[in-house]
Amino acid sequence: FDFQHAETGYCVLTKWLPQNSESRLPNGPTHQVGVGALVVHPRTGKMLAVQERTGPAAKHKLWKMPTGLTDPGEDVAEAAVRELKEETGLDCVFDRIICIRQAHGGLFGRSDMFFVCLCKLSPECEERIRVGGEVELQPQEEEILKADWIEMKDYAEQLLWQQSPLYKVMNEAMFRAARSGLSMSSSGDETADCSENNDDDCIEESHGFVA
Repeated sequence: FDFQHAETGYCVLTKWLPQNSESRLPNGPTHQVGVGALVVHPRTGKMLAVQERTGPAAKHKLWKMPTGLTDPGEDVAEAAVRELKEETGLDCVFDRIICIRQAHGGLFGRSDMFFVCLCKLSPECEERIRVGGEVELQPQEEEILKADWIEMKDYAEQLLWQQSPLYKVMNEAMFRAARSGLSMSSSGDETADCSENNDDDCIEESHGFVA
């Protein structure tokens, strides 16, 4: 028997019985799924960004989207809204997926699927802004050092983004969505598929700075 996968409280072992053929039993879990949420301020056009307290992104003082991993059984849309609430305190609604990035060779050797999602402030928050008010950002105390609305140009010109062809493609897809007034067409031509092979840059980008 060989280990197929293990979770808290149990492990699964398998054995392919026929001796004259290779095993056709499925592998254990091979991917983790992450989300990033793009939110644009309806009045200023600035994007919501955070700085983390710890980790590689914190070392570089990097402004990034609110991000995180999906929980078991959680949809991508639900995860994006949850991460926004946890990291910034904002109530938001999911709009659409902007682009997808696939990377390999990450944590525990697993591959990574990362979905950049366009989200909007809740109707209550948008109404508050429409009448001249503002919404309060509440950075998650344990993980987030700062949360703020920043210019997209300043976000995109951070050195680490400029050095990565992968993230330049992702950022361009994000900014196209924002420039179209948060009403980007959901046709296939408007959704970018960003893939990266298994190399050191991919590992750092996939698991260090985004999810």
